[in-house]
Amino acid sequence: MVQDLIKQIVEKTGVPADKAQQVLGVVAGFVKEKFPMMGGQIDSLLGTSGGQASGDNKSDGNNFMSDIGGKMGF
Repeated sequence: MVQDLIKQIVEKTGVPADKAQQVLGVVAGFVKEKFPMMGGQIDSLLGTSGGQASGDNKSDGNNFMSDIGGKMGF
């Protein structure tokens, strides 16, 4: 699922895959910060560990990126 989303970002914007992955992390972090009650759903959808959904409103997507990168072999 995450690979498909990154692929679409790359195809529709022309940005490199690593930047698309970074954008995805920033967006996920933003949504989780603004809507903490949705953190679990975002983690479930994107396969992340949930570290940012635990009320840490200072998230910038870095933990998300580590989680995703590990799952995708980066």
